[in-house]
Amino acid sequence: MAQASTVLMDTRRLKRVMAAACIAAALGSASNKMGRSETGDSPKELALALARKAKKAQKSGHNTQAYLYYAEAVALQPANRDYRNRMESLQTRAILESKRDSVPPPPEPEQPDAAETGVPEIPIPEIPIAEIPVEEAFDSLTAREMAQARDLKEVPVLRAKPGLQNFDLTGDPRTLFERLAQSFGLLTTFDTDYPKTATPLRFQVSEVDYREALHDLEAATNSFVVPISGRLMMVAQDMPAKRNDLEQTMTIAIPVPQAITTQELTELAQILRQATNVEKIAWESTESRIVLRDRMSRVMPAIAIMNQLLAYRPEVMMDLELLQVDMSDMVSYGFTVSNSFSAIYLGQILNNVVTAPSGVTNLLTFGAGKTLIGITAAQVQAMFNETRSDSKSLYHAQLRSVSGQPATLHVGEKYPIITSAFVGTVPAGTTGTVYAPPPSITFQDLGLEMKITPIVNGTENTTLTVETTFQVLTGDTVNSIPVIGNRGLKSQVALKNGEWALIGTLLSTTKSKSSSGFWGLARIPWVGQLFKQISTDKEDSQLLIGLRPRLLSIPAGEKVMKPLRVGSDTRPYTPL
Repeated sequence: MAQASTVLMDTRRLKRVMAAACIAAALGSASNKMGRSETGDSPKELALALARKAKKAQKSGHNTQAYLYYAEAVALQPANRDYRNRMESLQTRAILESKRDSVPPPPEPEQPDAAETGVPEIPIPEIPIAEIPVEEAFDSLTAREMAQARDLKEVPVLRAKPGLQNFDLTGDPRTLFERLAQSFGLLTTFDTDYPKTATPLRFQVSEVDYREALHDLEAATNSFVVPISGRLMMVAQDMPAKRNDLEQTMTIAIPVPQAITTQELTELAQILRQATNVEKIAWESTESRIVLRDRMSRVMPAIAIMNQLLAYRPEVMMDLELLQVDMSDMVSYGFTVSNSFSAIYLGQILNNVVTAPSGVTNLLTFGAGKTLIGITAAQVQAMFNETRSDSKSLYHAQLRSVSGQPATLHVGEKYPIITSAFVGTVPAGTTGTVYAPPPSITFQDLGLEMKITPIVNGTENTTLTVETTFQVLTGDTVNSIPVIGNRGLKSQVALKNGEWALIGTLLSTTKSKSSSGFWGLARIPWVGQLFKQISTDKEDSQLLIGLRPRLLSIPAGEKVMKPLRVGSDTRPYTPL
């Protein structure tokens, strides 16, 4: 009768797990007021005794009882992460076991005496729990719990005791994993299908940390470890079905540099699929991120490979100096001789008064009386003029780019050019409003335009490909469209980082000479120099382009690539 009542009590406890919060509140208030239970034991001692009972029940295969004991221990000690992790690891099995229509579980095995274990037995007080239906015990979730379940959580990583240890163990796989985990301060739980008995084997390794020891034991026992929390891990048989069911699935979004093109991104995704067999790869174009989702054994190597392939291109800062020198020299010299003469009648007729026209001086006269005639004398002016002008303009600019990507610099203005327009006349006699569409205009870059593409060859040298164009208006037009003169220069130079180089020169020289003078006399050799004026004009325009590359980041070839351990296709490496 006592055994039947115990089984009935365990079944009722399973149906009333949702009252754990009430228990925690009651125990919390009771412990705050009294500090100890009616038996004189503290909550910590009671929780420890419940944890022992839970561990024994789990070894006996009664996951529901173990889950209930851990739940009561958590209610007594809410801050104990160990009890909570063990309870959460048994939750799924307890749910399946509670819904299974089976015979009531067998009674608990006999507990060893306190004298055999050396630990005094602590009585567990019975705590009354309210009646809750079975369907509400596990299937009912509050809105807060649903919101917490939707949040992405970090991947659990084992936080074992650091240091190297030596092992020489003999026993079945369960015993080996438990003893190994205990040495590193870890807790172990096993999958329900994991064999309870197996052929004993010897496990001997030296100078290994917890990761190497667990991976070696995985290979020796054909098992794999799934981290559940920082201290708790689950051991299962290494089979594809078990890996799909038990191995953690993770989702991660990796930012992608803006400099990567769509083609490079597509090739990167293909490399990840072929190398790691990741099932789901998505591209989030709004934030420029790649999203990976799969098992940890596939996603973690994919992240490491992507970080190496996604190495940022080396950045180059290019200091650009543009020196423009304009020189103009205009010289005018010679003699200006009058080449037109006026004849003035100076004779007297009928006693008239002879007057010379105003402004007329230096008259040569001949004749007398009524035949006196005056002729204006030739005037000579000597001219020696020279005009010189020099101008220098220095432009300093900095261009920043990555290896393989061109950078463009434009110094000048945009000039509007009509590309199409309505041309014609309105026929005579046309009445009404005649619509004339507006012309189409495009803006042409005038001035200097440079396109520089750096190629980083290492930490010492950088190759620069420079394309320079210089466009100006010539002053001519064709069908009212201005003609644009275009001069270009393309060069390639390899420089050391921080070294200046003169990579281009644009030279424009204009020379002109004109002469004017007395017709006929100006052509006489030597003497003709006295009867003409000479004007010369010499204009020189030079543009010097200096460039200096400076490396801002280390090239990808100079970075140390770490080898990755990924395992085989059938036995992938599981990060711990």
